[in-house]
Amino acid sequence: MYRNQSIKWMAVLVLGITILQHRAAAQPEFEQAPSESGPEHAQPVVSITKGRELSVSLGPNASPAEKRAAELLIDAVRQRTGIELSTGNPAPGSHALVLGTAQSHPLVRDYLARRNDAGRLSTDGFVVAWEPGEKRWYVAGQSPGGAVAGVGRLLRGIRFEQGRLWLPAARFSDAPAMPIRGIYLWARDPYFKSTNLDRYIEEFALWGGNSLALWFELGMFSSFEDPQAQHWLEAYRRCFETAQRVGMKTTLILVANDAYQSSAKQLRISPIIGCPGHYLCPSKPEGARQLLTWQDQLIKSFSHLDGLIIFPADPGGCSCADCTPWPTEGFWRAAQPLGERFHERFPEADVWVAFWHLHHPTFGGENWQQLVKLLGKHRPAWLTGIQPGMAPHHRFAKVTPAEQQIYADAGLPLSLFPEVSMYRNHGGMLVKKGYWEQMRAEMTRYPAGQMRGGWPYSERWNTDIANVAFLCWFWNPQKTVDAVLDEYASWYFGPSAPEARQLLQLLDDGNRAPDREAKVREVFAKLDRQLPGWVREDWRWKEIATSAARLGAGK
Repeated sequence: MYRNQSIKWMAVLVLGITILQHRAAAQPEFEQAPSESGPEHAQPVVSITKGRELSVSLGPNASPAEKRAAELLIDAVRQRTGIELSTGNPAPGSHALVLGTAQSHPLVRDYLARRNDAGRLSTDGFVVAWEPGEKRWYVAGQSPGGAVAGVGRLLRGIRFEQGRLWLPAARFSDAPAMPIRGIYLWARDPYFKSTNLDRYIEEFALWGGNSLALWFELGMFSSFEDPQAQHWLEAYRRCFETAQRVGMKTTLILVANDAYQSSAKQLRISPIIGCPGHYLCPSKPEGARQLLTWQDQLIKSFSHLDGLIIFPADPGGCSCADCTPWPTEGFWRAAQPLGERFHERFPEADVWVAFWHLHHPTFGGENWQQLVKLLGKHRPAWLTGIQPGMAPHHRFAKVTPAEQQIYADAGLPLSLFPEVSMYRNHGGMLVKKGYWEQMRAEMTRYPAGQMRGGWPYSERWNTDIANVAFLCWFWNPQKTVDAVLDEYASWYFGPSAPEARQLLQLLDDGNRAPDREAKVREVFAKLDRQLPGWVREDWRWKEIATSAARLGAGK
């Protein structure tokens, strides 16, 4: 009897092994990827080792943004693995990544029709889904910009090593909480003399960004015809074209009474804090006409713009009696015709009136509140909304909860000007978890129905993590700073993400651990030994290394 039972159990064991072998043979793509941070990394994965095993499929009506997103995906895979993905129809038995919208790709349209939940994507949302029966990943966007953001989300879920990539065999969808997910790059050499600028703009779109803002500062030049002015105009057009190529919108920033250096002396301002002396007084009729002539000339030099932000101060302003108090007198005297003229040129564009620095007592103390209330009661047809500043530690730009309520009570749409560059800036990548959390909390105190997003003010490359954080919060305001850092380390450091994440924690300016400097040296040295080549070549590593060197790393 015992012998018969042993034979029976042996048969069961052999059968079980046979079934497992059969399943493994039937589903060879499911493997265990190297572990990195992030919730999707616990999912089953599909392994790709040759370009012919995965093709990228675009629809016949693919938008320029979808085409560029496919190129960025293929380029990232090539750079990080050496694998050259194919495009077009997949080879028999291979996998396909189907990218697009219901309007651009019939396969996406059919997929969304089958999946009713996916078909209800909200504006700029996306779904990324693995369908094993079809051997397909779908990156389906509600809009071209949503498709680009979906590609970015998929890329951040892929694990890379030389000669192999693991794609998540999972499904995830997302949609932004706010319609404006922008970045404002300061027009100075650190950005505009770099070969990284165009790719940097495109990467914002992969993080879900959809708007690029640039300030054309008339005061940098002697006139519109100044060769340097024309050089910068061409640089702006190129940047805006790059942004449009990935589905982003373009926004111009103008200071209300900015003027060329050659401005007539008799039309200039009475001195005021933070404002160059060649700016024009808008209360002088000839000065007001000259401002509008220059502004009109500049606006017409762009074939298309999606928005304008009219800036009031720092720089800007005038202290003459007719311009005082500046918010309701001089500033509004210059801003109103500028808004009207821009709206005539681009009637579908947004126009925002900014309030940065108007809390300063030199600019009328609480007079800014009167302008907010005026705009709330008598909103011009061209006005989209108002833009409070955001700088929790700035003496004259911080906004208290009571002042936030004044902005909210006007009932107008709100966008933000988060100052992520100037507060205790230093060489190397900035990591300021406490400061960033203060800003996130301040943003969430505005009514969700009025808050539309904003454009963080970025002066240098070292604000990159802060910029990514705000892009993440414009999608999901409840996302924690630590979750942002997890995702950032995973995407930009690949297999070295755990050590990179530990280093970012140590580089946080709020870190007061007694052994901080020793730990920085230790973790930096370990990271420096193991970095893949594509990480080491990235400018971000140089910024982080500079920040670590401040604490003794590399010595």
